[in-house]
Amino acid sequence: MIAFQGVSVVYPNGVTALRDLDLKIEKGDFLFLVGPTGSGKSTILKLIYREEVCTSGRIIVAGKEITGISRRQIPYLRRGIGVVFQDFKLLPRRTAWDNVAFALHVIGVGRTEVKRQAAKALDSVGLLHKADALPTELSAGEQQRVCIARAIVNNPVILVADEPTGNLDPDTSWDIVQLLSRINVKGTTVIMATHDRSIVDRMRKRVIALQNGRLVRDEDKGAYIGEL
Repeated sequence: MIAFQGVSVVYPNGVTALRDLDLKIEKGDFLFLVGPTGSGKSTILKLIYREEVCTSGRIIVAGKEITGISRRQIPYLRRGIGVVFQDFKLLPRRTAWDNVAFALHVIGVGRTEVKRQAAKALDSVGLLHKADALPTELSAGEQQRVCIARAIVNNPVILVADEPTGNLDPDTSWDIVQLLSRINVKGTTVIMATHDRSIVDRMRKRVIALQNGRLVRDEDKGAYIGEL
């Protein structure tokens, strides 16, 4: 599903975010990216949906090399990728429904299909009854569920989540990760960057550990720290 081949990212100020990274992610994987702040977790996610561009190496997503694609091709790439952010990034003056539907409007989906898919996505995260609520009328956990509904409304093959539980209490965090797990069971590849040790240790999924831009551990059914 995703392959990084000798990928490095060096910013104009000389900071190296990734160093010669080789990584393969199979279709249907659920994996955690862990490591200290600045280790390269968010950079990997941004490279997948082409928010960042690598300095060297090759990146393949859903069978297509995206390293050198044009700006016009990026929206088509992103149609197959859902993105969940730590700070939600919801439109503050739009309802939960509008926030989810917006993701379909921008790619030209017809009104009838928007209505069907938005309702399905909100229902799948348990928030169809809050469709008319503004973000300020929702709890942090509910806002994150709207963000997830927006990310999956177009049935993406890949879902990337950057610290999706970073602003949530432990119980709500667990609920959100269980929701992501159910999405994964339906076939979506899920990649989650996190600092939440308790969640990683409880889930026992594949763990990719980074340090100073390098992959230092790739462990199936892994823990946050790893086996000594």
